Amino acid sequence: MNPSKGLVLVAAALTTTCVPAKELPSPAARSVSPAETAPETPIEGMRPSVAQGDEPTPVILVVLDGVRWQEIFEGVDPVLARTGSSGRAGAVVDARGLMPALYAALDAHGAALGAPGHGSIAASGPNFVSLPGYTEIFGGRPPERCQDNACAGASGPTLVDAMRDRASSDSDVAVIASWGPIGRAATRSPAHIVLSAGREDRAGTDVLSSDDGMRDVLERGARANPWPGHDTFRPDRYTSELALRYLEAKRPAFLFVGLGEPDEYAHAGDYPGYLSALRAADAFFGGLFATLDRMGERGRRSMVLVTADHGRARDYRDHGGGLPESARVWLLAMGGPIHARGFVQTLTPRHLADIAPTIREIVGLPSDDSIRAGMPMIELLGTPESSATLEADRRE
Repeated sequence: MNPSKGLVLVAAALTTTCVPAKELPSPAARSVSPAETAPETPIEGMRPSVAQGDEPTPVILVVLDGVRWQEIFEGVDPVLARTGSSGRAGAVVDARGLMPALYAALDAHGAALGAPGHGSIAASGPNFVSLPGYTEIFGGRPPERCQDNACAGASGPTLVDAMRDRASSDSDVAVIASWGPIGRAATRSPAHIVLSAGREDRAGTDVLSSDDGMRDVLERGARANPWPGHDTFRPDRYTSELALRYLEAKRPAFLFVGLGEPDEYAHAGDYPGYLSALRAADAFFGGLFATLDRMGERGRRSMVLVTADHGRARDYRDHGGGLPESARVWLLAMGGPIHARGFVQTLTPRHLADIAPTIREIVGLPSDDSIRAGMPMIELLGTPESSATLEADRRE
């Protein structure tokens, strides 16, 4: 992926006038304070993790690389759409018009963190580029040892490793992504998971080859031109198709999907291409939720999380350590234990490191006891009434 190198999120009922976004505090060196920890006693209305004997919640985690909050919350930027696009950007529409499938799912059974006026969620940085962001997402900690896209990736056990240790089969945990280096962040050892990152990085080949449709997609993707990426990048259309086929055929307990074309188009200054990548991602979400509908009770129990590994600078093309506004990301959670909530106020500034602990809480995995670990996003898990109680308690 582009050396400076994303995901995204969401929204709910947005109007054409948005609340101005607050500037984020610098998330650089983050320490955990007692005020940020979850309450010791259960909170009324909050769904428990996994009671003994219950089936764990299947989890699908999607990252859309390099997608700005502006498009997700406000829709097509009219200025960028006019500048050098020769009409290719299409109509100027709001966020709901740009990503209708994602909004439909949010309206039905979703909650969003990081919307303007509702608190913050950010990459910890201090270098806001892709591999540190993915390392933070999978590791559940700020990316202390990974600060560029050439880093080694995971320095300890990850969420994927924890899911793998509990897996009932080698097909139960899968990482499918357009950008190859994501595999380094996802796990220290790809043994006993399925991995297809970019056109070349692959593990669990026997599982992928067991289905004619998946094998065909893999072969076509391996032969494809990497454009709009480069090197071993696999175009998103193959990643999307493979992920949907895998979900329906194998019904994994954990599926990660990484789509990378938005960031590639943004770095090239191709705003119409960036919008086309967003529309293609929304088509993927339409297919994802249709697949879950066909899966009956298992589909209804499944939770989908959508977020970004980093944001973008005010110049639209760039992101990184010298551009603190590119720390800003978002999170959408839908299905499973998530109530239909729309935009939810964060109880404390949130970070990408809080995603893995939230998933651990929901599926009943042991928590990470490190002082550097993130914390479950309890504001996602309650009813509107219980979250209001949480907020009142926090202010006292």
